[in-house]
Amino acid sequence: MKKIIYCVMLISSITLVAQDDINYDGIFIGAYVPLQIESIPQSAKKMLGNKLTQMITNKGIGDNSFNSRFIITPNVMVLSKDIVASAPPKIALNLEVTFYIGDGIESTVFGSETINVKGVGTNENKAYIAAIRQIKPRNPILQDFVKKGKERVIEYYNANCNLVLKKADALSAQNKYNEALATLASVPQVSTCFDKVKNKINPIYIKAINISCKRKLNEASSIWAANQDLNAANEAGAILATIEPQATCFEDVKTLYQNIAERIKAKELIEGKWQYKLIELDVEKSRIQAARDIGVAYGLNQKPTYNIRGWY
Repeated sequence: MKKIIYCVMLISSITLVAQDDINYDGIFIGAYVPLQIESIPQSAKKMLGNKLTQMITNKGIGDNSFNSRFIITPNVMVLSKDIVASAPPKIALNLEVTFYIGDGIESTVFGSETINVKGVGTNENKAYIAAIRQIKPRNPILQDFVKKGKERVIEYYNANCNLVLKKADALSAQNKYNEALATLASVPQVSTCFDKVKNKINPIYIKAINISCKRKLNEASSIWAANQDLNAANEAGAILATIEPQATCFEDVKTLYQNIAERIKAKELIEGKWQYKLIELDVEKSRIQAARDIGVAYGLNQKPTYNIRGWY
């Protein structure tokens, strides 16, 4: 039976963000364009990064360019650069682009694939863009390359499961619950390690949302206590709306919602600008998925340092 929680929602202060319901089997690979590619114009670098992302997602892999130990990264070499006699003169570039997939933390290359592309433009920047535009993410050769990289990621977690679990336990013991969830969230659902991960996730998830609930509730309460007006209601409501319904302090969250709603209504500030109503929240959401969401969100705010020395 579904559990339903009723809470007061402050409509003007809440933005609902829907995520695409795509199953990536929990595998993440980051698209990483290194600073070493200095000769490529910025606009061409951006296009190259987009091409990497398309290569990843076309094989049903989640692109996490911010915090993934596994990356796909390119190296570009200029094989030839010629001036084409035309009016106006144009530049023709012949590029060798080599893609690498590997562990960017341990600096382990899983594999590489090389393609040649050509581009012509009225200047070097346009020639680079024209050449990189020729990279086809759905190229069967590139897709097979990414597929093999995906398999190596799974193999890594199958072989290093105990290390991942010990790291999560150590982080949890230090009250670093979100970081611990990020560590567990990195384990693909298709790996043999995931069954062990599931047993770790729930208790850490509960601790994480309980701490978050208290912090956000205190913040919202302080905002509301300082200025009990429409702006304070909106600001406090925006914070309360991000609290997980399964947190132990959620009853206090609902109480504060109701107090704010009654106060604003009493002051007759609704006038079409601010309204409140009861909405049913279905909390029969997998705790495992919810915990993974917290872990992924934490990871998106991190900036790992990759070591690709010796890859090319």
